[in-house]
Amino acid sequence: MTPRTLTGSRAYNFNIDHADPVLTHSFMHDLAREGDLLSAEVIFEAGAPVDAPNDEGRRPLHEAAFHGHLDMAGFLLDNGADIDAEVQPFGHTALTLAVQQSHYAMAEYLLRRGARIAAADRLSGASPLHIAAARGDVKMIGLLIRAGADVFAEDRRGMTARDAAARADHPDLEQILLKVMGHHYKYAVA
Repeated sequence: MTPRTLTGSRAYNFNIDHADPVLTHSFMHDLAREGDLLSAEVIFEAGAPVDAPNDEGRRPLHEAAFHGHLDMAGFLLDNGADIDAEVQPFGHTALTLAVQQSHYAMAEYLLRRGARIAAADRLSGASPLHIAAARGDVKMIGLLIRAGADVFAEDRRGMTARDAAARADHPDLEQILLKVMGHHYKYAVA
């Protein structure tokens, strides 16, 4: 049996220059998903793009955000990743994915780096605040409100985050959001 040799940019059956035709993602996607920063730096230096989308528009930053790899997200953003790139068809951003997975440090980091807090799902119109409310994630809601999320924002059905909490049977959270809305209204009008 003769040993196989690797040539060019192929290693471990991944091509760093182009998306995998079967999996429709690059090696950088896999490294971002795994949080393998050292390997990502090496292949970046070899010319691999940090922001190549797959056929759904999912980019390595989406993988890092979904899996909570903060160092990887920083590396990708520092090297040109689009912080507000959207995954098709819903338009989910890295922030949306971090909120869905309750990655608090990631959500806070993305917001500090300038992520658009009002990025809404294209189909439902749900913002990250709606998503956190529907999940009953009080900590994420606090983080988003402190960052400036609009507590009065409505989705396509005219529902606010408070309504999303009520619909998902989170009555305590519904009351908290109602109080926050009252507070915001009182001081916005005054």
